[in-house]
Amino acid sequence: MFLLPLYWLLSPVLWILLPLIAIINPKVRHHWFHEKKTLKLAQETIQQNQKLKTVVLFHAASTGEFEQLKPVLNRMDRTQYLILLSFFSPTVFTREKNTLLADAVCYHPFDFPWSARSFFRRLNIKYYIITRNDIWPTHLFIAKLMGIHTVLINANLYRKYHYTSWLYRSFFKQVLGQFNLILTSSERLKNNLLNVISADKIQVSGDSRLDRVLERKAEKSIPLLPISYKESRTLILGSIIPSDYPYIFCGLEKNYPNGQQSLEEKDHRIIIVPHEVDQSHLLVIEEKLDEFGFDWAYYSEKDKLQNSRVVIIDTIGILADLYAFSDAAYVGAGFGAGVHSVIEPAVYKNAVSFGPNFHIVDMAVSLLNNNLASVIETAEDFAQFCTLLEDKEKLERIREDIKDYILNQPIAAENITQAIFNHD
Repeated sequence: MFLLPLYWLLSPVLWILLPLIAIINPKVRHHWFHEKKTLKLAQETIQQNQKLKTVVLFHAASTGEFEQLKPVLNRMDRTQYLILLSFFSPTVFTREKNTLLADAVCYHPFDFPWSARSFFRRLNIKYYIITRNDIWPTHLFIAKLMGIHTVLINANLYRKYHYTSWLYRSFFKQVLGQFNLILTSSERLKNNLLNVISADKIQVSGDSRLDRVLERKAEKSIPLLPISYKESRTLILGSIIPSDYPYIFCGLEKNYPNGQQSLEEKDHRIIIVPHEVDQSHLLVIEEKLDEFGFDWAYYSEKDKLQNSRVVIIDTIGILADLYAFSDAAYVGAGFGAGVHSVIEPAVYKNAVSFGPNFHIVDMAVSLLNNNLASVIETAEDFAQFCTLLEDKEKLERIREDIKDYILNQPIAAENITQAIFNHD
């Protein structure tokens, strides 16, 4: 039980250092200078409505977490609840501070005992709802002392050592034990959580990220690529990082031995989406494609896209929608810290593959258990995966099976709102 007290003992030191950090870190500086103003504006909105509505705080650390919250926010009864949305990242705060999904938006305070108590009292918060992993231990502890209903949604305790190591297990037991309710996406993750918290606090609700991807798919959008990418068989390399390169580029060389000529003969296309789009990362990809004889164009070169067979995406924020143009997807980072999201390619009925470090993503595990995904461990594995584009019958069978799998997933946002507010 010493971890949280130690954390609190360090708070004064961190508070003293924070202005110094703000001098050298522009994001911390923006947060530090604007936090009080945003809290004041939120307080004014709440004071105008506090006799009529219950204040519900949803916290999102960054853009990804906010996307997860959108399906839940869309289902909130705004006549009964006043929605307060907090962000920690200046990037997402600046972009979403006027969102119509909330009644008020503010910066989440830094995690000091005095700021946490003031935050909850000033804004009259009754529900404190967090998604995924951005948990502030002090705010959580103070919220419990003040009788605020605390909820963690999309909980994901995925690494085995988180609940087998004494130190990690002790930490998560103390922190997660503060929540009134924890909602997670699957029975597998619930079983992981049972190693550190009691069963009466956990419910399986599904994953609201899937809801959001389905919402985005249903929204009308401007076509990102020429129709030729849908008419051909297309492979997408999604959010790839340098540790993926030896496997995917050597695999491409094996499957397309004559480079561009092989692509044209098979009528295949390739969409390459680097996780980082700075010049140094793009240059490495350029060199690999040149080495293996592929002609390529950048996404920003709009005049070249119609006749291109290999496009390098040199912008960010469009990967989720690019899966609409592909038939088979390799999702990156499976040879690094852990594979990125497989939800988007699955929603668009892509045959899915990824590297061996996939256990951090629950849907990756589920797809594999249902024989709907391939694990890539060698360049030969990747070359074999690419041959799916040549087997129309097998590829269509996989795509239909993935479609059925997605249709059978629960509507998480509805389950989440019912689980949180069914006692009101």
